[in-house]
Amino acid sequence: MEKIKIQLYTNFNHKEETEEFLAIKEDDVIKYIDLENNKMTVDIRNNIIIKENSDYHFTMDFNTNNIIIKLKKHNRVFDKPIETLFKETKKETYRVVYKLLDENIINEYHMKFL
Repeated sequence: MEKIKIQLYTNFNHKEETEEFLAIKEDDVIKYIDLENNKMTVDIRNNIIIKENSDYHFTMDFNTNNIIIKLKKHNRVFDKPIETLFKETKKETYRVVYKLLDENIINEYHMKFL
C-alpha cells in the first residue's frame, strides 16, 4: 500500500472538473475521498468505479455495462444500462468514456498518476 497523488478529470452530465487528490494505491485499486466527501474506489484491473456516501452507493461496471445505484435510506436499487465507448489503461493513466443509454449523455472519467 502506498500514498500517491492523482489528477482527476471528469465530465459528468456536461459538468467538467479537474482536481488533484492524495490517494491510497494497493495493487490495481485506488482509493480517495473527493471534494463532495464521497468515498471513491477505482478498481483498474476489473474496470469498476465505486462512489459511496451516506445517502447512496454507485457501482459503475464497465465490463458488464451497467451502473447499480443503491439509495440507502429508501432501500431501493436501480440498474442503469450504459455503453462503454472507450477504456484505456496505461502505466500513468486510467480513462473511461461511457454513454448513459436512457439519458443519451456521454460521461468521462480520466485519472492520471502524478
